Amino acid sequence: MKIYNKKGLLWGIVWTAVGAFCLYRDAADASGFLPQQIKSVVLSLIMLAIGVTGFVRAFSKRASMEDRVEERDERSRLIRLKTASQTLRVLMWVQAAATVLGLLAYVFTENLVWGCLFLFSGLTITLEAAVSIAAAVYYEKRS
Repeated sequence: MKIYNKKGLLWGIVWTAVGAFCLYRDAADASGFLPQQIKSVVLSLIMLAIGVTGFVRAFSKRASMEDRVEERDERSRLIRLKTASQTLRVLMWVQAAATVLGLLAYVFTENLVWGCLFLFSGLTITLEAAVSIAAAVYYEKRS
């Protein structure tokens, strides 16, 4: 058997291992709450199915070719880029709101927990801005 998609094989193995471990954990350490058990088993089976599918597709020449075409498709790339951009934009505003709320809550309550919320969300906004500037400089020099 020839492996046509090594990355797909690796991801298939990882998903299968995670799904099998979660299924084993669900069986070995069952909690008393039935809806939680059902949800955990269903999610474990989904992970297992994704892993087995990726594993099997790695050995199929036709499926691997379809995966490569889909990966290189310009429309799919554009959608991935726009999705990533919008996700980062929304998360930046969520972090900004958390920073403001943490600061206001700390000022009014003087509880250190709210100060930590302000500190950590502020640090992540600062890190995001620094990475954004570094990426802009990098791509400006390469263009």
